[in-house]
Amino acid sequence: MLRMQNFFYLPLFIITLYLSSCSTNEVKDGIKKGINKSGDVTGQVIGEFSSGVSSGVEKTFEPNLELSQALQAKGLKFGKKIISSDSLGSDNLLVVYVIFNNEFKGTLVAKAFDVKGQEMGRVKLAVEGKADDARFLEFHFDKRTNIDSDSKLVIE
Repeated sequence: MLRMQNFFYLPLFIITLYLSSCSTNEVKDGIKKGINKSGDVTGQVIGEFSSGVSSGVEKTFEPNLELSQALQAKGLKFGKKIISSDSLGSDNLLVVYVIFNNEFKGTLVAKAFDVKGQEMGRVKLAVEGKADDARFLEFHFDKRTNIDSDSKLVIE
């Protein structure tokens, strides 16, 4: 009686038998090309899958970040937002691309809140920017501040 395990080895056995019985190089080259093409298609599918996963993770972990009305009135605007880890903590680094529509000089305060609305971190950063300037700013929270996908961040 045949077991299911034997069916796994059967195609492998048939391919090996076929390859060893081929006497011409043309047939062997054709088989190699077929195997290479299959490998190429498989690689493309895996690449697309990886890209999709990466994109999905980025969307899932995009931080809920608010800019205060007062800073908006002063001409500040956000571009890309990234949550990362610094050398000491885990998901405790907020990187924000800030666009200065007007000249700005002041202190920005970033606050992190957990899912229950409790404050769990605060960082102050002295900032200067000229009108039509833009750059990434880094807010390094305490190493114990872990910004999750459901955290809320506010910059005042």
